Amino acid sequence: SSKRPRDARLIHLLLANMGVSAYTERVPLQLLDFAYRYTSGVLTDALAYEPPVPSSLPQSEKKKRDPTAEEGISLNALRTSVAGRAAMMGGVGGGLGKEFLAEIASERNRVALPRVEREFGVRLPPERYCFTGVGWGVKEAWETEEVEESDE
Repeated sequence: SSKRPRDARLIHLLLANMGVSAYTERVPLQLLDFAYRYTSGVLTDALAYEPPVPSSLPQSEKKKRDPTAEEGISLNALRTSVAGRAAMMGGVGGGLGKEFLAEIASERNRVALPRVEREFGVRLPPERYCFTGVGWGVKEAWETEEVEESDE
């Protein structure tokens, strides 16, 4: 029946359960903000660790290429993300083990990269529409400035 959000009530209950009775009203909000930023950072990193799945393939073909692929983020990507953050912050655990990283690398390298298209790179418009040449009047302006400077 409280007007406070459910997560704020849970933080209050958590603090009370830990024996903390005196704190300012901003402490639960700060803890919620920290939890949100940490969780969103971990999930963003885990998405970056996921192997790329070509979007042009139908769902049945994706399952054939990688039968372990499911919707969402894999457990290995989450473990890698959390361990990477712990190692970056100097936490306990000392980073990731070589065996774990080798397993993740072999799993990721199983899926081949998509083929490079013939038209690779930045596509520029035809040369007549580009302003990279001298043909847009700057050369004449420079020449008139040089003539005026030499006359002075």
